[in-house]
Amino acid sequence: MIPSLSEKYAIDALKYILEKGRIKKTDLLEIITSSWTLDKLIPKLERDGLLEVKESTMGRRTYEISLTPKGRSVAEQLKRAEEAAKGESVEISDQEARDWAARFREATKGMSLLYHVNVYQDHVSIGYDIAGKNRITNVYVRVNGKGIMRLWCEEDESFECIHVQYAWTLPKVQEMYANNVRNGKVRE
Repeated sequence: MIPSLSEKYAIDALKYILEKGRIKKTDLLEIITSSWTLDKLIPKLERDGLLEVKESTMGRRTYEISLTPKGRSVAEQLKRAEEAAKGESVEISDQEARDWAARFREATKGMSLLYHVNVYQDHVSIGYDIAGKNRITNVYVRVNGKGIMRLWCEEDESFECIHVQYAWTLPKVQEMYANNVRNGKVRE
């Protein structure tokens, strides 16, 4: 856990900077109620490696704030989590897909992964081996009230874990999704 994310307005500030790009420090007063709060928050986010702050003294002293690569990654993940919680569909770019694949390879290094996969009508069973122990995880199909199909992992109790992300890469799951769209059960 990144300590500064528990601070009031921290998440809102990161999402705001993600949306706006490089900003002036005073721009954050649109979402943060006081200069005092802002002056306490910015150094904490900077110390945790989420923000880069550049001081300029051309005339009046000003501060330009931008997200570091780590800050951008965290802000994007927070934004996706918020969208997922609202039941909105989340699209990722080709670069994000490549980044995810790299993180997946790193996370599964040393694992003898996937000895069995079954795709059923309402769930996917993934059998894998970690350190010589066989495990089976079920990932269930969930359609929310807005007609959006989501996958939910029973092991991690998550819509976004590595098992769910892997399940979306399976051709049979993609075919299941396409069939549900054709049959009007889910929307694109």
